[in-house]
Amino acid sequence: MNLFFKEIIYEIETKHKSIELQSKESTLVSVRNMIMFISEKLESIKKHVLSNNFNSLNEEILFFKEIKPTIHGFLVFYKHIHNVESTCPIGNSKKITIHYNTYLKRLSKSNKKYYGQDSFYEYVKSGRTDKDELYFSRHQSNDIIYKGNETLTFIDLHFTTFYDSILSLIIAEEKLNSYLENKINPFYKNHSLKEKLNWSNSKSSMIELIYALHVSKSIPQSNIRKIASVFEQVFDIKLGDIHHTYHRMKYRTESRTLFLDQLKQALESHLGQNDQ
Repeated sequence: MNLFFKEIIYEIETKHKSIELQSKESTLVSVRNMIMFISEKLESIKKHVLSNNFNSLNEEILFFKEIKPTIHGFLVFYKHIHNVESTCPIGNSKKITIHYNTYLKRLSKSNKKYYGQDSFYEYVKSGRTDKDELYFSRHQSNDIIYKGNETLTFIDLHFTTFYDSILSLIIAEEKLNSYLENKINPFYKNHSLKEKLNWSNSKSSMIELIYALHVSKSIPQSNIRKIASVFEQVFDIKLGDIHHTYHRMKYRTESRTLFLDQLKQALESHLGQNDQ
């Protein structure tokens, strides 16, 4: 990844992790600052791209599939949070919970409408790469038209493939879903276990395991964020942006399921010792 882009993503993620979204007043101040900060970074990236272009098609695809959606996704997420918190009613916890629930239901309804049967959404979620050039390069094509959510920003033919903006919306709404669920379910934030477990491997290994449990439907009727929240609680760990880590897993040069492979090998080795 281009060092210029990498440093900007690091700055945004570091600033994002440092924010404490707690009281409405402090949240709105922090959110407004983040919106301004990310907007400036996105404009800086835009100037860089328009001035330097890309050295190859693969560089262009990487930018519009990973780099820009990551940054733009943060921007859309914080704009959502500003809307949620600025309209939050003053009153008891019941009224506030109803407010968050209403927004969450609206988000769920929107997801079903725009993404439920959409081929691009299925393409992204399945980890496919065969149509990357079509979706994530700036050529003009009349063969593929997205008919979903049109609430997009930064629509500039020189700085978008259109679908990178759709991917930004998906990333932002996944972040928003997690935010709202944590607001509605204080268990995940306030309930404490008497004894924590230690995790000796990397965070990316834990996220790999979480995604495996989710996609295999081993924990039915539970979304990826709820599973991750339980892991965070049990192991007293902050996983951060699990979607971003999952996205990086797809581009590993070695096995994309490195941790699961290690688990299988360790168990088979142990079973073999018991056979002796």
